[in-house]
Amino acid sequence: MTTQLTPVQADWPALRQGIDITPQPESGKVVVSLPEGAYLRMGQDAADLLGDLDGTRSRDAVLACWTTRLSEEQATTLLHHFTQLGLLESDITPSSAGSCRSFRFRKPATVQLVLYRPQRMTDALRRVGTLARQWPALAGYALLLGAGAAAALTHLHAAGAVLLRPSWGMWWHIALAMLIVNAVHELGHATALAYHGGRPRAMGVMLLYFVCPAFFCDVSATWRLGRRQRAAVALAGITVNAAAAAAAALAAAADLGGHQEFCWRLAAANVFTIVFNLLPFIKLDGYLLLLAFVDESHLRPRAMADARNWLSHHLYRRPANEHEFHRWWSVPYGLAAMTLPVLLFTSMLVSLGALSFRAGPIGVIVWSVAALFALLRLLAGIIRVAFPPPPPAVTSPAPC
Repeated sequence: MTTQLTPVQADWPALRQGIDITPQPESGKVVVSLPEGAYLRMGQDAADLLGDLDGTRSRDAVLACWTTRLSEEQATTLLHHFTQLGLLESDITPSSAGSCRSFRFRKPATVQLVLYRPQRMTDALRRVGTLARQWPALAGYALLLGAGAAAALTHLHAAGAVLLRPSWGMWWHIALAMLIVNAVHELGHATALAYHGGRPRAMGVMLLYFVCPAFFCDVSATWRLGRRQRAAVALAGITVNAAAAAAAALAAAADLGGHQEFCWRLAAANVFTIVFNLLPFIKLDGYLLLLAFVDESHLRPRAMADARNWLSHHLYRRPANEHEFHRWWSVPYGLAAMTLPVLLFTSMLVSLGALSFRAGPIGVIVWSVAALFALLRLLAGIIRVAFPPPPPAVTSPAPC
């Protein structure tokens, strides 16, 4: 449903004009759509509180009402959070332009630079997706994958000999080729989203954990789709890498143009990209696939909170809190989600250390800043485990 309200002064909060609130009966959640194209997913209780902001009561009156259902701290935090997300008519509400800024920071340690906003391409992408779902295209894709797998299996010895032999001179060629493939990878996500009725918001480049460069496509609109459609969007990117790997294996087996070594390395790079993207412990395609499977939002931070609580209880004998993510694998998943970024960041620092030192003082400074950031993040994590925040107190619900 679309809520139309009259703008009011900041002391009388009201929902912004053009906000769309769509219930999802299958999951019990609600999707909130902002006019500038952002999507939020929240529980029914939070959506009820949000919809209660009709501009007829002062901010203090709203807080007094919400405090009968939440603690005073929770009510204040929730109202502030709604305001900061741009959901309310307020003089401190972020403008739509601000929400569409080109440079963005994503927790815990990712920076993004938006290069293109593909909303105008949505219809074209939808037509491409329709063509890709036709049986000739699907049959051709399956044939390509099968032929590529057969070529790799029948040339395992030759491929292994190439991959085990270092070739630093070819590194830049592989990097450039993967740059192109991964750009098409993100277009695959955008195409799948458009085909299923969504609208991709932004595409660009990012530094994952400040050290790993990659492309990205904002597919937050998938929360308006069903679970199968969300899974299809998550898998659309790696289908591009699978096709590239198969084509490279065929070219290597045929030794086209005498570039057998390059093609085998390109095929291996795409296979590695597929495996890495399917890891569900960082916010890549595998994580989106896991979200579609469990159909719950904020899975990773909730599981990490459970893991920190488990560590705090067993290492420091702190009182155990109730789990935030109610699955038997919450703690193991949270531990893996906490550990993998550390391993990734450390491996990147080690591998780039020699290269950074060769770059002179600037390289040394950049590497030192990155190492200091890693140490500070590790120290902050240790402190959060050793001194966990107390669980929020919740008062009994009462009519307002």
